Amino acid sequence: MGKDEELVEKLMKGKIKLREVENYTKDSNEATKIRRIFLEKKYKVKLENIGKTTIDFNDALNRNIENPVGATQVPLGFAGELKVNGDYAKGFYPILLATTEGRLVAGTARGIKIFNMAGGINTVILKEGMARDVLVRTKSARDSYKLIRWAQSEEAFKFFSDEFLKSNIFLKLKEVKAYTAGRYVHIRFKSGSGAAMGMNMITIASKSAVDAMIPKIKKELGLDVTLISESGNMCTDKKAAYIDVLEGRGVSVIADAVIPRKIIKEEFRVEPERIVELNKAKCLQGSALAGSHGFNAHIGNVLAAMYIAHGQDPAQITEGTQAITDAAVVDGDLYVSCYIPALEVGTYGGGTKRETQQEALKLLGLYGEGDETGKTKFAFAEVVAAACLASEINLHAIEAAGELSKTHGSLKRG
Repeated sequence: MGKDEELVEKLMKGKIKLREVENYTKDSNEATKIRRIFLEKKYKVKLENIGKTTIDFNDALNRNIENPVGATQVPLGFAGELKVNGDYAKGFYPILLATTEGRLVAGTARGIKIFNMAGGINTVILKEGMARDVLVRTKSARDSYKLIRWAQSEEAFKFFSDEFLKSNIFLKLKEVKAYTAGRYVHIRFKSGSGAAMGMNMITIASKSAVDAMIPKIKKELGLDVTLISESGNMCTDKKAAYIDVLEGRGVSVIADAVIPRKIIKEEFRVEPERIVELNKAKCLQGSALAGSHGFNAHIGNVLAAMYIAHGQDPAQITEGTQAITDAAVVDGDLYVSCYIPALEVGTYGGGTKRETQQEALKLLGLYGEGDETGKTKFAFAEVVAAACLASEINLHAIEAAGELSKTHGSLKRG
């Protein structure tokens, strides 16, 4: 019996744990294969395609994954080159979408073509900063009030800023706000993070800053404060919450454009007024009646497809889907915009280092290695927002023309 077979047998008999295989192989790629063989043997199924991957698990282990067994593949489509007229993204950018939803790439491609005919999509970044809420407890509401007053003072901002820099020289604290409903105080930090999305960096820095704060305010203000959680849910991470719409999280972007009436009628085969009415009745009124946090048609589709393709955290599309689409007829032409308050993206670190995702960012010219200012991250956010608008308005036009069922009716079934 070979070494691999021996390890599989030990796994089957529970003599070693899945996470311990690397202790015997000293190589995570080999350990990945052994765990996969173990699953095949235990559940009597072949995982041949799951085993086909270019990922170097020696690098991915504990960076992106634990107990790896292989990889899941998602089809990747090219929707064309989109012209972006942004603060950071300037020019034509190839749009890659990783998806299993038929017609998403084709629909986005149609939108890109039409917006390019109109001169491209304009983008502007309103604000930037990843947020983390550290939850603490005081002894009374009065003490909470005193803590909040101090936490939002200039003295506290200087103190917290210094602590953030001690944790990571690339973090630049931008804002501290505190909230309470009694004894519990939520201290919400917002910080820039260079090219990285920054969630882990800011979590570590926020915890360190509060740890340093607790003895300081005990000594200076006589307040007894206890740390309850490094994340108190007012961040808000991977949950739909209106604080992210109002305050922003990650990169807050607006994309807009004007499409001449002639192009709308010839290419979309519909009057601009129909698109405006549909947007109002569907995205605004319909969303409001449903109690939705998102006032758009399908921003989540493009976010998910671009996040997966470019190494972002797919769970963070939750905040991004709280986008607001607007449409109006201006001097006979169609004005459209999309506000995305929480594009939580990065161009370096995390999933961006994985092999195919890094290639996708390099295709855009926006892989963030060596970028200390975050300019590649801001440009990527603008490209994502522009792609969202292109796909969004194409879907508006399809629905306004009554062609949605016809479009999806041509898909393969089964």
